[in-house]
Amino acid sequence: MTASLTESEPTSAWPVLGAIRSWAQPIVALTTGLTVGFEALARFDEYRGPVAEAFERAWATGAGPELEAEALRAALRLEGRPNGTYLAVNVSPRALHLDVVREIFDRDLAGMVVELTESHYVPTSELRRTADWLRDRGARLAIDDLGTGYAGLERLVSVRPHLIKLDRSLVTQLETDEVSRIMVESLVRFASRVGAGVIAEGIEEQSTLEVVAELDIAYGQGFLFAPARPTWTFPGREAVEAARSVHQQALSATPRQDILLNELVQLDRVAERFGEAEEVVDVQHAVVELTRLLGAVDVGIDLVDEDEGCLVALNHHSWANVGPVRTLTENPLLQWVVESRRAAQVLRGEPMSDQQQQDRLTELGYGALLLVPVVTRGAAIGLLSLFRDDPRPWSLAEIRLARIGAGQLAAALERLST
Repeated sequence: MTASLTESEPTSAWPVLGAIRSWAQPIVALTTGLTVGFEALARFDEYRGPVAEAFERAWATGAGPELEAEALRAALRLEGRPNGTYLAVNVSPRALHLDVVREIFDRDLAGMVVELTESHYVPTSELRRTADWLRDRGARLAIDDLGTGYAGLERLVSVRPHLIKLDRSLVTQLETDEVSRIMVESLVRFASRVGAGVIAEGIEEQSTLEVVAELDIAYGQGFLFAPARPTWTFPGREAVEAARSVHQQALSATPRQDILLNELVQLDRVAERFGEAEEVVDVQHAVVELTRLLGAVDVGIDLVDEDEGCLVALNHHSWANVGPVRTLTENPLLQWVVESRRAAQVLRGEPMSDQQQQDRLTELGYGALLLVPVVTRGAAIGLLSLFRDDPRPWSLAEIRLARIGAGQLAAALERLST
């Protein structure tokens, strides 16, 4: 693409489109139903055809870079974005190296996600340099419409995105196409390993939402939650409750996806360590391996004192000394986990998370906490706390693995106490 293309004038290059505006559509965390971000979507005053087609025609006539720049300017004109949410903007990789587009991004991009569309090939080395340039300015990166474009796996490896968006054409196949489900299961597991989140686009039906939750996809977007509108719009209460309920159902149901071989081997090693534990220090080593398997950076174990109605913490480092005591009645979330024998997670900055545990995360400097009951013979004898640095939701697969590990921990603790 020649430099002269960046000098195209919007009024003469695409007069049939009219003025370009930006509408926003919410992106929802399926574990909580909360809105975590908004995608800015281009709309035209006069053109009513497919938006993607308008951009393709602009590129074909030499006006593509300027139209993409105008779409970005329209997105940045959106004001009053709700606190705690990010703004996602779309741009094609072939435009990112051009001055007319790059000058728009040459600023502090904190709170912004740059979604790279997949429709055209860009050399891997060039894409990697552009990704690093955007990261240096504070942006997070997403691969948009995965499953429809060119060289998707190569792009995943070169960009190392924070978010991966599944195209709606792929999402709508998940209910009926077993091959699509298998592919998405593998992609979700890959994303979890590299610390990325997966977003399912085009969720319009409850049945689609249920399949998406079963496949352990963290985020959703689509008409079921809310369409794109000129103002910031949050999903209705029913949509929020639907997202939260399907996640709980998926957690308690028999999972569709199997534990991958590598995780199975690691889990077998953890089980062996727990089974061979002869004293508390041996339990420590087993828990450390479980922590690594789950991608956690710290761990804590509390023992339940039924007579006193409290949790007694083992020292996180020596595991020989008794640490702080927390009364269950004064810690509602901990009490719920112990009494219900169900896992719970807390994410830093999430409004609906338990405030006491939010404060705990802030004090310790972590972003996410997973609380798992240590259960034996139908009663919780302890509590396993797992921490990681970033406030990313714990996946269903991670929670299930943690529960298996907590069960092995329970057996070891019970054996050592006799």
